[in-house]
Amino acid sequence: MNNNTPTKPKVTWVTPDHFLDTDFNPDLFKGLLQHFDIHWIVMFPSKNARFSESDLDDIEKLPGLTIEFIYWTSRARSIKTLLFYEKVYRSIKASKPDLTYFNYVPTNPFILPLYWRINQEKTIVTAHDGNVKSSFKMPMLSAMVFKLAFNAAKYVNMFSPTQAALFSASFKDARIFIILLGLKDFGVSRLEKRTDSIVFFFFGSINSNKNVGLLIRAACNLYDKGVRGFKISINGFCNDWDKYASQIKYPELFELDIRMIKNSEIADLFAKNHYAVFPYNEMSQSGAIKVAFNYNSPLITSDLQGFTDEVKNGLNGYVFKSEDVNDLERVITERITHHDSEYALMRDQIKRYNQVNYSIEALTGKYRQMFQNVISANK
Repeated sequence: MNNNTPTKPKVTWVTPDHFLDTDFNPDLFKGLLQHFDIHWIVMFPSKNARFSESDLDDIEKLPGLTIEFIYWTSRARSIKTLLFYEKVYRSIKASKPDLTYFNYVPTNPFILPLYWRINQEKTIVTAHDGNVKSSFKMPMLSAMVFKLAFNAAKYVNMFSPTQAALFSASFKDARIFIILLGLKDFGVSRLEKRTDSIVFFFFGSINSNKNVGLLIRAACNLYDKGVRGFKISINGFCNDWDKYASQIKYPELFELDIRMIKNSEIADLFAKNHYAVFPYNEMSQSGAIKVAFNYNSPLITSDLQGFTDEVKNGLNGYVFKSEDVNDLERVITERITHHDSEYALMRDQIKRYNQVNYSIEALTGKYRQMFQNVISANK
């Protein structure tokens, strides 16, 4: 063994199950592990987890990476959650990191003791939103926790220039890094594009800010006007689907799969369908568009800044006026009319855009520089 080999800095990386699709990037880890040893703390709920330990079997074999799984069994509102966060804190401390990267958004007051005790000089926390949105669960409580937690933060990583500007207005002392979310790959499908209809599809959890009702109304209006040759595919879990189902005038126009979509099924959705539609009326940034980009799928999105930071109209997607059903109808009609001449061209443009903006080399370089900046500041 060469005793002169320099020791790599150690990064403890903390990720909850609901952000695992953001952080689970084997190529990113491979690049970073050339410069850092990483201890990855992954937090799973005991029920209804989106991922499992076995999903990380391959990445766990990477040299320099160790993974620790921590499960919480209490409801979020239970005071027992304090014990869970205490366990996370002790795991961070025991790993003796040169840097902690904490990708857990604080909305629960029981996390505050952990946030206040971690070494802020050696910790980068993440903020996916610049402020608390009305769609948050218990927004008033979330806003209080958000403020109390981030008032203590010294280094913050964000994933959207728009949200970073909002955050900076309230937390002027924090140093903010901005790294766009990478593409999200859910494997390869053997399916080919459908030829029976042009399919506009939605996938993901269905709630008020996703505004699926607007897509339903636009499709029914077009059908009323005699437009044919298309279908709407809606895929995802919903607690109150009846209120959306009541808006469907033409069942034959819709293909519905209202349940939690498995990760293993996502590649097929993008392989067989044509245009991914996200008609949100409120959001910060969307992980769903990174899935669409990964599969070179043309997007149709509302013109919220969280989308238009990255979706460029006519270049890698199509944009309509938020909550404007007529403008959404216009975009859908144009896509049907010009599908044969423009669809393949748009997919090629998305591929080129991805190569410039989301290459693993660029992403790895930005994380490496961020980590090194904070580590160097503590030497």
